[in-house]
Amino acid sequence: MKIIIPLILCCLILVSCAPTPPDVAQVRKYIEDLTKKAEKEMLAGTIDTTLADYTDDAVSMPDHEPMIKGKSALKEHYHQMMKSGVKFTKVNFTTTDVQVSGLFAFEIGTFAMTMQMAGMPEISEEGKYLTVYERAHDGSWKIKVETWNTNVPPPMPKQGT
Repeated sequence: MKIIIPLILCCLILVSCAPTPPDVAQVRKYIEDLTKKAEKEMLAGTIDTTLADYTDDAVSMPDHEPMIKGKSALKEHYHQMMKSGVKFTKVNFTTTDVQVSGLFAFEIGTFAMTMQMAGMPEISEEGKYLTVYERAHDGSWKIKVETWNTNVPPPMPKQGT
């Protein structure tokens, strides 16, 4: 009996210290709100407040481009893209799944967008993405890693006859 009571108390203390499981629906809503904000900013040609939703050491792995490491490198990349004349005329992100585990959440989704570039016809793309979020000290979720790719393969060179 002397051993059972302290054992039960220890178990109760350990159980009470376990973190509360995350509310996945609440995290999903937060993430969907971030993607809607990103859609609006891409259409407006601004990105600075969207970059506030990234960790300082974020990694971006865009389709057909080298990896980009760090928020400042991401900012430079997007500003160069905008300076080159890229303008988004349609942007739509659709979250298809969100999973949460501890300090990390991941989002799987699809996208459809249309872009204009000087001297070229509009380009429309559809594809999929994966985004990993990290919970910040203030309880917000920040983008830690992102990657995406289009559903259409790049054009292949024509075979010689």
